[in-house]
Order: sequence, then structure tokens, then C-alpha cells
Amino acid sequence: MEAGVELYRKVHQIQSLYNRRNLFQYLFLARNVCLLDSGVAETPQKAILPYLDELKVKPEQMTIFITTHPDFDHQGGNAFLKEVAPRALLGCGEADRAMVEDPRTLYDLRYNFLRNEHGVGFEADPPRDAGKRCPVDIGFSGGETISLDEGWQIEVLHVPGHSHGHLALYDRQNRAAFVSDAVHGRGCPNADGSMGIPVTYFYVDKYLSTLRYLETLEIESLYSGHWPVMHGEEVRDFIADSRRTVELIDRVIIASLHRTAGGVTLRELIEEVSCAMGDWPKDTQNLAMFPVKGHMERLETQGKARIINRVSLTKWTVN
Repeated sequence: MEAGVELYRKVHQIQSLYNRRNLFQYLFLARNVCLLDSGVAETPQKAILPYLDELKVKPEQMTIFITTHPDFDHQGGNAFLKEVAPRALLGCGEADRAMVEDPRTLYDLRYNFLRNEHGVGFEADPPRDAGKRCPVDIGFSGGETISLDEGWQIEVLHVPGHSHGHLALYDRQNRAAFVSDAVHGRGCPNADGSMGIPVTYFYVDKYLSTLRYLETLEIESLYSGHWPVMHGEEVRDFIADSRRTVELIDRVIIASLHRTAGGVTLRELIEEVSCAMGDWPKDTQNLAMFPVKGHMERLETQGKARIINRVSLTKWTVN
């Protein structure tokens, strides 16, 4: 199912399904045409270009397309878009540039960096959905503005936590934030509303700082990469729920460390946290490796946990 809808004047949401979850891109259709995220490798052909055609917009009219963060369901279509819109600039967070440019680097540094030490990860090679290598033209650090039309600019925000360089766009004039995967609630839903996958933030303190930062902005409407559109109090509740999830995961991990004298592995902690959350599907619990490992690194830095074994799989205990 592919579709598009105008959210408000000159701003559109493009929607398709990927692994039972909604996958959204955002099109700013003004004097300068800006696209936020490109989906997986086939998304441009199946969803983005057909919607542009429906709007009578040619791909070569695109000025810039931005990848919010390094995940193949947000960058897989970059190479194809560059082919059909060669004059358009590709931008991403500067801190994420290497992974956004190259699916191989993305897989080695983001998806499989825990395989050797913790026995948790993904297939060895990137899937076709990850697309092809595509050089980035602009590296953003946050604080930049993009001029869409006379009197209309959008702000580039640096909202790390899910990745070091994660970006969001903020339309201050319309009090709208386009945050992709910067905020996670208690997990990412399937299109039918059931729980799809766990939260996948990694850098815990940065994630919490992003939540605090977003709370300082006037946001009436929040648009993401997978979650339903939120307005008003829904936005505030979503951010608050995200913070409560971080606190719960911390408590579950610390309790497990105190309870397990011989140390606990990453996989065992994933199972503990998943059980406590209650609704993360068994077949996607592996993705909880990101927040659980992030919490363990944070606890080590705080002096609350330490590694006691690296002979086979790494184990932690309470400090």
C-alpha cells in the first residue's frame, strides 16, 4: 500500500508499508523542493515517484533530499534518487555521514558491532533494501536553516540518541516537527496499531537530552518515520512516555545485575527487559540490543556496573 496526503499547505506525507510498519517520507513542495528520507531501495520507485507524478512534480525539480539517520529504511533509496534527480543535494547529519554513504559501513558499524563480543546481530551482508553506496553532499550539525520559499524556512535540528547525528526538521511557522526516529515512546507500532519493534535508541544521555530539547519547542504537530501523526497533548504524552521507558529499562537492568551474582550477558538482559516491557514481539526482541547495550555503557560510565568476563560472551555485574 502506497499513498500520499497533504498534511498542511505545501507539506506532504508519503506512506508505504515495510515489515508491517508504516514507513513515512515528507515532501516540502515550494520554490525549493525538499524530501525528508528516502525509505528502502524500492521506496522511490514504488511510493515517492508515483506520488510526485500525481502532484505533477518532476524528480529533477527536487532541490535537496535529507537522510535523518543511518538506517536502511531511511536511506536505502538515496542512490536511486540521485540518479533521477542528479542536481539535488543529499544531506545528512555530519556525524552519521560514513554510515549514510555506504551500506557496508552501516552494517559493520551499526547493525553488527555486537556480534563478536555479545553474539547478537544481523546477517553478515546488507540486504538489497539497504540500497547502493551514495556520496553525501552536505553534512549538517544542527542550527542550519533551509529556505523553502520567500518568508518560509525550516530549521535543521540535531536530535541525537538513536544515532550520533540524527536530524529533525522544525517548521516554526507552523509549529510542526519532523523527527523521524528521534523519539521512540515504548516501542514502534505496526500499521495496525499492535506493537512492532522495541525502542532502538542507543546513546541514553543524548536521547534524554533530545527529549528535553523537544519539550522546549512549540510543537503542535509531530510527524515521525513510523508512528501515527500526533497533535497537542499527544506530543507531550509521547515524549513523557519515552522518558518513562528509559527509566523502566534502567530499573530492570539494575535489578537484574543485583540478582545475578555470576554476571549477566547482553542477551540475558535483552530477555529481562523484553519481559518487563510485556508487548515487544518475540521475533523482534533482538533489536533491544541497542538500548540495552546503551544502558550498560552508561552504567559502566557511572560506576554502577563493570565487566567481569570476556572469555566467551561478555558479562556484567553490579559494581
